[in-house]
Amino acid sequence: MYKDILTSVSKPSRYIGQEINSVVKDLSKVKTKVALLFPDTYEIGMSHLGLKILYAILNGMEEVAAERAFVPWLDLEGVLTKRGLSIVSLESSLPLREFDILGFTLPYELCYTNILTALALSDIPLFSSERDERYPLVIGGGTAAFNPEPVADFFDAFLLGDGEEGIVDIIHAYNAWKVSRMPRESLLLELSKIEGVYVPSFYEVQYNSDGTIHAIQPGDGIAAQVKKRIVEDLDRAPYPASPPLPYMQAIHDRLTIEIARGCTHGCRFCQVGITYRPVRERSPEKILEIIDNSLKNTGYEEVSLSSLSTGDFACLSHILTSLVGKYGEEHVAFSLPSLRIGTLTPTVIDQVTDSKNTSFTLAPEAGTERLRKVINKEMDEGTFETTVDDVFRKGVKSIKMYFMIGLPTEDSEDLLGIITLAKKAKDIGRRYGKGGRDITVSVSTFVPKSHTPFQWYGQTTRDEIAGKIDYLKEGLRKIGVSFKWHKREMSYLEAVFARGDRRLGKVIEAAWRSGCRFDSWTESLDFHKWEDAFKQCGIDPDFYAARQIPAEEILPWEHLSSGVTKNFLITEYKRAIGSRIIPDCRYGSCPNCGVCDMDAVRGKKAEGIRPIARRPEDTSEVRSQKQEVKSNKTRNSKPEIRNPIKVRVRYSKTGDMRMLSQLEVMTTVARALRRAQIPTSFSEGFHPHPKISFGPALPVGMESVCEYMDVELTRPLSPAKFKEDINRCLPEGLGVLRIKEIPYNTPSLNSFILFYAYEIKLPPPTSPLLKGGWGDFIDLSDLGELWTQRVVEKDGRKVLREINARPFIEEIKWTGKDTLFLLLKSHDKECCRPSDVINALFKVMPNELGVRIRRTGLYGKIDGAVISPDEMIRKIVTV
Repeated sequence: MYKDILTSVSKPSRYIGQEINSVVKDLSKVKTKVALLFPDTYEIGMSHLGLKILYAILNGMEEVAAERAFVPWLDLEGVLTKRGLSIVSLESSLPLREFDILGFTLPYELCYTNILTALALSDIPLFSSERDERYPLVIGGGTAAFNPEPVADFFDAFLLGDGEEGIVDIIHAYNAWKVSRMPRESLLLELSKIEGVYVPSFYEVQYNSDGTIHAIQPGDGIAAQVKKRIVEDLDRAPYPASPPLPYMQAIHDRLTIEIARGCTHGCRFCQVGITYRPVRERSPEKILEIIDNSLKNTGYEEVSLSSLSTGDFACLSHILTSLVGKYGEEHVAFSLPSLRIGTLTPTVIDQVTDSKNTSFTLAPEAGTERLRKVINKEMDEGTFETTVDDVFRKGVKSIKMYFMIGLPTEDSEDLLGIITLAKKAKDIGRRYGKGGRDITVSVSTFVPKSHTPFQWYGQTTRDEIAGKIDYLKEGLRKIGVSFKWHKREMSYLEAVFARGDRRLGKVIEAAWRSGCRFDSWTESLDFHKWEDAFKQCGIDPDFYAARQIPAEEILPWEHLSSGVTKNFLITEYKRAIGSRIIPDCRYGSCPNCGVCDMDAVRGKKAEGIRPIARRPEDTSEVRSQKQEVKSNKTRNSKPEIRNPIKVRVRYSKTGDMRMLSQLEVMTTVARALRRAQIPTSFSEGFHPHPKISFGPALPVGMESVCEYMDVELTRPLSPAKFKEDINRCLPEGLGVLRIKEIPYNTPSLNSFILFYAYEIKLPPPTSPLLKGGWGDFIDLSDLGELWTQRVVEKDGRKVLREINARPFIEEIKWTGKDTLFLLLKSHDKECCRPSDVINALFKVMPNELGVRIRRTGLYGKIDGAVISPDEMIRKIVTV
């Protein structure tokens, strides 16, 4: 029933469980059931690496079952509320209330209303104080957990810092409490003893008359400060080599490999640069091992080497050389996140563009050298120009440049500097071809974040930000540079909650009850409702976002430690005012930020929190692997096949797979071919893709037993072997039925197929959803024009299109009391859908009645005879 609902909702609401590599356990045989809930849509959540890491760790524990859940988009929430249905997990469709633990990821502040949606739709009380042993334990973790105070009243506990070890300790504590049958408070007490775990109910916040905090008082026996959890060595930390493979496209639809955690640059606006300290890099050997296993298990065609500052990884060039050499012939591309200028060398540019024709993102952050010193981000403008020239010389067509506006001490010269740098890049691009190269400048508004040297600075007002955006918009337009900016209302709300305290919980609840959802989505944010919520609760949001906070004031997150001392942050605050920089601690002297165990740093003890930074000489094993790859290539090289091989594949699409679009089926099949190691041919050029040609698209929600695709191979492969290997790698519901080699010049499927046969299963005529039954018709001559409407996309907008279904109907007849046979034909290279016919005949939408439609045949014409694609092959071969 839940899956049937998904056929009638918008794309952000659609998702399908049972993905490749998902883990489904017998819930009756585990001690603890954990729901990992991402407070956004499936396409966003499935891009989040932290969720995949925790999923792998928990399911690796025999006594634990971890399942995933996501917040439904607005239309699906409405349907669930109307029908009284709960959010359920992807793996077993279990309602969230029936889990033992709900683990929320907190990736950003603008997801807070979605948390309340998830709890309410699951019939779980919003406030921790209202939940007892009958309800799941609600915990949170992630970047926003370093100041969780605005949502503290909704959670039982938070985990600060790295989750790999902390989540295991939480499970053990929960299982011990479950056996003890003690009150819920005893569980919270045990959790508070775990390093990195913060239980808000054990801390009382006292306020002064002016609204500032007077004190944060821990309960008896509770630590005055909670210190974040740190994984000492990433090589020893578990990493998912078999992450669930989404059928539907995620925002970052690629394999993400975290090569390092933490950063040594100390940008003063950057929260993760503080909270992820110290820097810990994986060894090159471990990185290559993870990539190799992950590609075998997923079939991804792109790998992203991810970290806060990937260019600083000393072994990066050696790793890229090894990867491109090993996977280049398999057409696996490698990408890097935005790079610090000075680390994007010609060698790295060559290695990345050899695997993928891509654009590059550079992040100067500020327009002038003065302001870059304020934020502690050095950039030599000569190096900037050289880097841009190196990128364009390689044939790259576009560069994105990222800046922040509203930074502390920013003035008009700094804004002009953004335009000046963009113009320099544009001028360099003109050296390379007529029309030059595309430059895009993207800006976001500075948001003061907790645990940073800039946490005391107020945010620039929205009116001032609007003026800065208008200035940049006009200046960049004049030089022909594209311009994008972050919505200022979003940045304002983010600042409110980034520096907020517990009093904001009632504002979040009020905004949620007024309808606020998905506030990080431009099309969903309703800022007026937020303004009303602040007024309703008697709270001035400027108190949190715009106010300059004295250094001696108690901050809402004062009792939560990132490991970096307050004295260090204050010193950095003063250095910023004086435009003084501090060196990268990877190469310079230690700035004594407080996060490291100095005895471990000085080598006085073997274990302890310390930086782990690799050196170029650490790549000896990588170099030997490169030689082995080169040797294997020479030894295993095969002569080119003069006559390419093409096979026609008939496959079925049933069950949950009916929810996939044609593009999603194509991606699923292409990745299955990779995992099955089918020798598929690729196209030439900058964007090589597998040579697979699919037949006419099947509308979402319909089943089929007669879909076709043509696949080109690089070498002969027996149909039986092909079928066995590909079916082993395809999900249930997608299955290859028949494979036949065809002449290379066989007409394409789309040029041949003209007729489409369907079996339509209708509900009984007595269904209360029907008005007057199905009626009775046999003769097509009885049918006049059959007009209906369908929502279509036009120029990015949804519009109603009028369709006359009659010219497309070749045959229609009853084959049972509730079953129709429908044969449609192409007319002027178009064809309607079966749902159009049903709607035109009976004035109902099939998805509203549970109508099941299955495609049973595809046909074309040869010499006047209507035949299937399989029969076409026999005729061509005979001729």
